[in-house]
Amino acid sequence: MEFLDVAAALKDILVGLLIILSLALTVIGYMSYRRTGNPKVRMVTIAFVLFFLKGLFLAIGLYLTDLVKVPRGFAGSFDLMLAIDVLVLLTLYIALFRKGRS
Repeated sequence: MEFLDVAAALKDILVGLLIILSLALTVIGYMSYRRTGNPKVRMVTIAFVLFFLKGLFLAIGLYLTDLVKVPRGFAGSFDLMLAIDVLVLLTLYIALFRKGRS
């Protein structure tokens, strides 16, 4: 299996992770905001919503329509950008919702 085939398969996994993780974090953020009323939590929840919308747009554009086309030579870079998005989501989650020190 060559690199571009692996990158194409990884794209599918990363788009799915982006959607699932951002949706879960949106729900957690919303519940936390309702409980605390903290405006910082509301702003981060809005960021989670934007990541979720980005994931939905990518999924629709990649798999249901021809709105998004990733050239084969760009597949590795596209995967890297998606992986960074997932890491950003995890970092925001850890920074905002971790227990312990303030």
